[in-house]
Amino acid sequence: MFETLWQYMMIFVMAALPWLEILVVIPIGIGIGLNPVGVGVVSFLGNFFPILLIVFLMKWFQTTNFYLRWKEKREQKKAAEETNEDLTKLEKKQRRNQRAAAIFKKYGLPGLAIMGPIVTGIHLAAVIALSLKASKLATSVWMGLSLIAWTIVLTIVSYYGFDFIL
Repeated sequence: MFETLWQYMMIFVMAALPWLEILVVIPIGIGIGLNPVGVGVVSFLGNFFPILLIVFLMKWFQTTNFYLRWKEKREQKKAAEETNEDLTKLEKKQRRNQRAAAIFKKYGLPGLAIMGPIVTGIHLAAVIALSLKASKLATSVWMGLSLIAWTIVLTIVSYYGFDFIL
């Protein structure tokens, strides 16, 4: 009993780590013989709680004096660099920024949330979404929905994959 509880606690901790996503943790948990539903639930919770912490702590950090001073210095430095750059470089940079904004506008937060676990990891995807001015609630909801979908798919694929191998 204690050993099983310990294994679930380790699944939770591994899922909470940014380097180990549910893509790795769920197959490990099912592979060692734990209940697939339990592994899915524990992995989801372990991956989602850090996202909530990231969302609320990052928004808090963006209101601190330290961040506001750093942002102001960065904008001043950027303005000084733009006056020194020639016109063609500036136009190229503006086109690139417009393209990036258009891609985010086209796929938005849902696209980032769905592709997050594969492309960057869900924790970094949350940081990227917040840095692109997504709201706390929208980021939390979309990341949570994405994690639910990925958890269900990975649990089913892992369970039947190991069942097929055995």
